[in-house]
Amino acid sequence: MSMLAELIKDKVGEVLTGEVAIPENLKDKVLGGLSDSIFDSIKDTASQEGGIDQLKALFTGKENVASSPVTALAGDLFSSNVAKKLGLSSSVVDAIVPMIPKVLKMITSGKGVDMGDLLSDVVKDSAADLIKEKAGSLLGGLFKK
Repeated sequence: MSMLAELIKDKVGEVLTGEVAIPENLKDKVLGGLSDSIFDSIKDTASQEGGIDQLKALFTGKENVASSPVTALAGDLFSSNVAKKLGLSSSVVDAIVPMIPKVLKMITSGKGVDMGDLLSDVVKDSAADLIKEKAGSLLGGLFKK
């Protein structure tokens, strides 16, 4: 697991513990799903044109976390991918999604956290995913019958 993914997972646990009533049998899946949604929104942003600049602005405090497209994407990913799969009620989802800006704020304002290392971590993950996708398409085309 990457350094950024670990940091997100830790902060999600900190923010949600005691804040939101999550069904006990789903707690690990919800926390993991929210962590993945936040990480994926950062990774997806990094892979878009201008995404690195957008992330730099977010991680340096030049962009408001609450109104960031990264935050909105994380909420969308959580709602559409995780909440639906787990069958979470709308009241639970409505309680969790507003926690995303708090998690991102903790990450982006983290003291002792090297933002350069975190962003390079994201870029490496994004590049690796792109290479896998392109290689898979190429190999799939070669072995097509």
